[in-house]
Amino acid sequence: MAAQAAAARTSSVRSFTRKRPVRKPWPEDAERERVVIDPPTICAAAAGRACRSWARMSTRHWRRYRCRFKVIETVREKFTCRDCEAISQAPAPFHATPRGFIGPHLLATIVFDKFGMHSPLNRQSTRFKCEGIDLSTSTLADQVGFGAAPHGSH
Repeated sequence: MAAQAAAARTSSVRSFTRKRPVRKPWPEDAERERVVIDPPTICAAAAGRACRSWARMSTRHWRRYRCRFKVIETVREKFTCRDCEAISQAPAPFHATPRGFIGPHLLATIVFDKFGMHSPLNRQSTRFKCEGIDLSTSTLADQVGFGAAPHGSH
């Protein structure tokens, strides 16, 4: 009877499932610039034969230019060789942090404000929000962590 009473008192607990963080969409009214990197048109593997377009990849990141923000979209086309089926693409642009969407100048501003001007990240997040850019405190902390880490330890 004691076991039945204990079983009646227990309740089922729902298991915890972690959700992947979702990056907020870019603001529609933000100034934008599109940079197209010229693709390789000759296949190095097939002795200089012509390539054809296969796919297009683009990356976006924030940049800050003298008190204004801009979204820079870099487009890189993929090409395939008709003879050897090799895929070629221009190299990816430099990112200040791995898989980062914050440009080097904006990252330098954030790190300088944090350590040079002693401005806390929550205040910087509020300032960016007033300027129309929604960068959370945790996102800023991740970027400062990458920016302040010694090279090779990310």
